[in-house]
Amino acid sequence: MHTPAASHAGRPRAAVLCQPWGDEYIYAHRSMRQLASRLSDCGFDTLRFDYFGTGDSAGEEWDADVAGMQADVVTAIETVTDLAATEKVTLIGLRAGANVAAATAAGCPQAIEALILWDPILPGDPSPDVPQELRPLDVDVLPSRSLILVTQSPRPPEQRNRIEFLPAPCPWTELASTSGVIPVRVMQRIEEWLR
Repeated sequence: MHTPAASHAGRPRAAVLCQPWGDEYIYAHRSMRQLASRLSDCGFDTLRFDYFGTGDSAGEEWDADVAGMQADVVTAIETVTDLAATEKVTLIGLRAGANVAAATAAGCPQAIEALILWDPILPGDPSPDVPQELRPLDVDVLPSRSLILVTQSPRPPEQRNRIEFLPAPCPWTELASTSGVIPVRVMQRIEEWLR
């Protein structure tokens, strides 16, 4: 889903949103859609997509793998750079999508303007809703222009200097108390950091 920039003040900018995996994708759909809209208002052409074997894409869930997800991100980068007439993009990933975005950015750094990782899968993450072959995030290999936002604690102590903690509702969980809540503080922080 392409959300064109609402205005083109300054140079063209583009963003690719890398979705979470499994049930987290379903629960976070509204928040990711809202984030795309907010980025459009900030002048970004934004692209949301489903990985092969997920959501509305072709294939079955068992056909999806991390290598294929990374290839899908590369295709999304090529698509949105054409649509926005720009050479670089900002990658924004949520949960497993953050880890896929980080791995993709490491493989094609020349195409990445900035990298935002929202609640990535960190070492020791107990989430059962993550592809088994997905590696925990290695913060030492990220591009210099990277923002890591974590909305839940605890954080691994050895990585505190690279992670920004911002308490907020978790849009990827389905709880009676938070269902449908948009994490506005996180979206405001992303917009602020991108300015």
